[in-house]
Amino acid sequence: MGLQSSGAISLNEIHIEAGGSSGTQCSINDSDIRALIDKSSGAQMSFSEWYGASANVTVTLSSNATNQSVSTLFGSDFSANVAKILVINSGVEIGSTSTNNSALSVPSGMSGTLTIQNAGTISGAGGAGGSSGAGGNGETALYIGSNGVTVTNTGTIRGGGGGGGRGANGSPGHGTSFGSAGACYGGSAGSGGAGGNGQGYNQSQSNGSGGTGGGSAYAIPSILAGLCAANNAFSNGTGGSSGGNGGTYGNAGSQGGGSGSAGGSAGKYIKLGSGISYSLSNSGTLQGNAP
Repeated sequence: MGLQSSGAISLNEIHIEAGGSSGTQCSINDSDIRALIDKSSGAQMSFSEWYGASANVTVTLSSNATNQSVSTLFGSDFSANVAKILVINSGVEIGSTSTNNSALSVPSGMSGTLTIQNAGTISGAGGAGGSSGAGGNGETALYIGSNGVTVTNTGTIRGGGGGGGRGANGSPGHGTSFGSAGACYGGSAGSGGAGGNGQGYNQSQSNGSGGTGGGSAYAIPSILAGLCAANNAFSNGTGGSSGGNGGTYGNAGSQGGGSGSAGGSAGKYIKLGSGISYSLSNSGTLQGNAP
């Protein structure tokens, strides 16, 4: 609720705001009381400095946003030893616009605690379809790089879908040489199709494209074509395979056809930094790989 912003203020009122019981023993130098205004032990303090102080600092996201950092949202309170609450309202979507940024991130360096109350949607970016190889991986929805975080999810937290892999190329046809008389040439191999994009905040899911057809066999000089055909001396190239389909939210992209390139993995709904632990209470929807 927070302390009053003017008038008389007592140590007992400050103690209650810090979580103490009314009438119990305390001092202005107690760590929980100092934490309300981020003061160090033994620092000179005046009661007026506690005007408006609150044991909880709350930030509410009430409209759609992208690539949000909790450090930026809370400013100096991020590194202060206070309890922080981030509320994401129902109907609000926080999204990632690229596979280099989580939709919502809690970087290292946080002090105190943070509770993320998500009633909206947190969406990672989708992986790109493979145009020359494997599909791109989907992006994480929520990254946590500091300890002391609790996530209460009644909405949706979803990693981006992986991109589909490129389809395999076809095979060239065979040919036969007749020395100075000429040659029968096999057709060229068809190219594999590109993979489809994974579903994410920044893009829709799409299926892979078809491969190109194989080239036709031919003879030089062309008068040899009939002889080549009659003797199975050349053949057409085979077509390339279709690219793999992109994955929907929380799902990997598929491998390209014809044993083509691998599809990208699904993004994580929550990703943890090294050595980081967190607490999760979930009654909503989680899509993607686990932390």
